[in-house]
Amino acid sequence: MKDKEKTKEQLMDELVELRQQITELQKSKIKHQQIEETLGENEEKFRILVELADVGIQIETVEGRILECNTAGAKIYGYTKEEMIGLTLADLVPEEFAKILPPVITEKETTHGIFLPRISKKKDGTIFPTEIASKIINIGGKPRLIAYIRDITKRKEAEKKLRKARKMFTSLFNSNPEAVLYHDKEGRILNINPRFTELFGYTPEEMRSRKIDEGMIYPANKIGEGKALTQKAFNGFSNYEIIRKKKDGTLVPVIISTAPVIIDKRPQGTIALYRDITERKKMEEKLKKLAHYDTLTGCCSRGHGLALLEQQIKTANRKKTPILLLYLDVDDFKYINDTFGHKEGDVVLKETVKLFKSTLREVDIICRIGGDEFLIIFPDSSLNDVPLIRKRLSKKLKKLNQKLAKPYKVDFSIGLSCYNPSNPLSIEELIKIADENMYEEKSKKKK
Repeated sequence: MKDKEKTKEQLMDELVELRQQITELQKSKIKHQQIEETLGENEEKFRILVELADVGIQIETVEGRILECNTAGAKIYGYTKEEMIGLTLADLVPEEFAKILPPVITEKETTHGIFLPRISKKKDGTIFPTEIASKIINIGGKPRLIAYIRDITKRKEAEKKLRKARKMFTSLFNSNPEAVLYHDKEGRILNINPRFTELFGYTPEEMRSRKIDEGMIYPANKIGEGKALTQKAFNGFSNYEIIRKKKDGTLVPVIISTAPVIIDKRPQGTIALYRDITERKKMEEKLKKLAHYDTLTGCCSRGHGLALLEQQIKTANRKKTPILLLYLDVDDFKYINDTFGHKEGDVVLKETVKLFKSTLREVDIICRIGGDEFLIIFPDSSLNDVPLIRKRLSKKLKKLNQKLAKPYKVDFSIGLSCYNPSNPLSIEELIKIADENMYEEKSKKKK
């Protein structure tokens, strides 16, 4: 239909429709401009992010030619950004590795975003370790390879140092002459050295993953104490003496020295060194015996005997019970020494103490005050017990002289004193009274 033949209404309708089409085209143009602006903004943001990244980023063709590269990536290889453009993968790896590179990189040759190790080459020919993650993406309708590169030289050096340190630690750990145990911060045992196995009898397999405070090396009555000391060791250096249990149940005294293992300023566990002090304890016992007991006769020394008397007095005060003291002197001991020799005198002293031990109770305390003088302490006894004690001593003394069959007779002069809690005396007063009584009896014998 020709325009002049159309009605006015039809022409109006067509005009409205045309205006709508123009409006839609205008809207479409504005939307297209907005898309282009947004795309431009996103591309700029992307470029900024790529440039600021602390890893190298390269965009390459699937043939391996570099199209784009950030500053970090160029720096890794020792090039400028401009020098990197146009290089191929073969330029960035050692010659022997370049020979096996695929001519075209497919999805199969990429790492799918996972960083894998690779040996790379700098501009000056330096070979160094890197980690590379790569993936094929579509850019502008073309497949492109995007690669992320990290220089791991420092990390490899740190790993090398760590391996060396671990090797040295393992060597020192295993060769240490003392027993060594290593446990984590939860108390799980990680390792023991051969000396630990030798000392306690447990193998590394038996000890690993067990808790240090489970009781394997704690005596039953020391578990609580052991747990407390183990907890103390977690908090820093410590040094303490304790009893430990061997696999066969034998108890062994040890000194434990502990030190925390700190990695990256965080506690990871504890090293515990166990020093067997069995021989030292034996020596201490010998020294204690020398200090507390008379080396010739085996009875208490003067100092130890008086210390025991002091303890007995405290017990007597608490229980309200008496203590009997006998101060004895071997008669004519100087004559025996001068006539038959000091060796014979020593025999008399030893036989005298044997006589005491065979006559008295286990609770009674025999003390050599000095020379041929002895103090015997009778806990929970009084002057009423003296006749029976004298009778027993006299009977044993008669048998001793018959056994010795010497040209002399062994005899004692005895002095007595008694401690009464209701009328207490000092130790000095008690000994003085007994000593005076003893000399009084000795004088009577001489008369």
